Amino acid sequence: MRLSIRQRLTAWYAAALLFGLSVFAFSMWISLRQRLIAGVDARLAQRIQGLQAAVGNEANIRDRTQLLRELDEFLREAPDSSLVQLRDPSGAILLPVAGQPILRPASGRPMPYTEVVSGRQLRAATTRLETAGSVFDAQVAIPLDETLGVLRSFRELLLFLIPVVLTVSCVGGYWLSSRALRPVDEITTVARSIGVQNLSQRVKVPQTGDEIERMAQTWNEVLDRLETSVKRIRQFTSDASHELRTPLALIRATAELALRRDRDPEGYRTSLRQIEQDAARMTELTESLLTLARADSEALEMTLRPTDLNELAQSVVEQSGAAAADAGIALQAITPEQLLQVRADASGIRRVLLILVDNALKHTPAGGSVRVSVADHDRGVALSVEDTGEGIAAEALPHIFERFYRADPARGSSGFGLGLSIAQAIAHGHGTTIEVASQSGSGSRFYIVLGKA
Repeated sequence: MRLSIRQRLTAWYAAALLFGLSVFAFSMWISLRQRLIAGVDARLAQRIQGLQAAVGNEANIRDRTQLLRELDEFLREAPDSSLVQLRDPSGAILLPVAGQPILRPASGRPMPYTEVVSGRQLRAATTRLETAGSVFDAQVAIPLDETLGVLRSFRELLLFLIPVVLTVSCVGGYWLSSRALRPVDEITTVARSIGVQNLSQRVKVPQTGDEIERMAQTWNEVLDRLETSVKRIRQFTSDASHELRTPLALIRATAELALRRDRDPEGYRTSLRQIEQDAARMTELTESLLTLARADSEALEMTLRPTDLNELAQSVVEQSGAAAADAGIALQAITPEQLLQVRADASGIRRVLLILVDNALKHTPAGGSVRVSVADHDRGVALSVEDTGEGIAAEALPHIFERFYRADPARGSSGFGLGLSIAQAIAHGHGTTIEVASQSGSGSRFYIVLGKA
């Protein structure tokens, strides 16, 4: 079974807390033990000093009997159950005390040290005394029963408190994680309820200033982009269906009329020519739609190579010269003398120019002019198409690159309304955009800036 985020957070928090409490408890226990042992060692030092004061004055102690008497008085005055033993250089005990355990000789042991006698732990220390012309080894020990009892009680307290603190902390951590992740649950609930039919719904953004707020904002931004894309797809599908419906209806109607009764060969040829024209119109529309679909899926391949814009502009003007002459429009190319090369897809830029020139010729009255210009620019090379037509209304300028947009009566109603969209898609494939400057009644200028090769 997979754990939820809050359960995993609580588990990690509990593990980290248990590790921290264990380290803290162990450190506290070691510190307390060292302090208690240090206190016992200090008492041992005091006992040794007292023993040295009692038996170390050679002037007052003249024989072994007096030494033992002084030692007996020292033991009676000892405030606690200290153990004191005297050994001669051979290791024999000089004064065994009834009821006291016998300490082992302390030769070679550090001072002080811990001794275990009859199951009891003693803290012992050894010192050498010289009195009455003799040398003795004095051993002083203090039982650690009280110290060990304090340590045992402290250990039991820790073993009791750690599970209690851990349990309380885990419950609190789970509650805090649940409270912290509650906005995520709310966002998830809203996100699950959002579908294609209600993309306008948005998740509530908590004003917390943290990751949760940024996640909610990101969700809303994604929904905004998704809603825009779905609206474009719906509009695109609706417009494409509408555009395809007309030629299909004309083809079907022409075929039905031709088959309704027998006609002479010329009548059939007329019907077939009409069908051919409508089929060509459908083919053109389909190719345009496929181009835009590839652009939307980022599959519009552009092979960027060094391209001579002067030559390209001259070629497009020559190709469109016949159409301009039939319309009574002066079409010319204005190019500089120096060679201006850019990194571009030649066929793509040619198509952009053909679209812009065709658009300018359609909407420029007879006697007007259309100029294709190539000029040096601070960001590269500027390629522009300028006409003396009726211009574009200010309210229509933001929409002219939208697909199927033909709402401006000054720009006519012929075509599908896809040319400028395709041109802009090709420009995006080159990492740039087509800009337009126009005023109603004073012509238009479309230009694009390409990077130099």
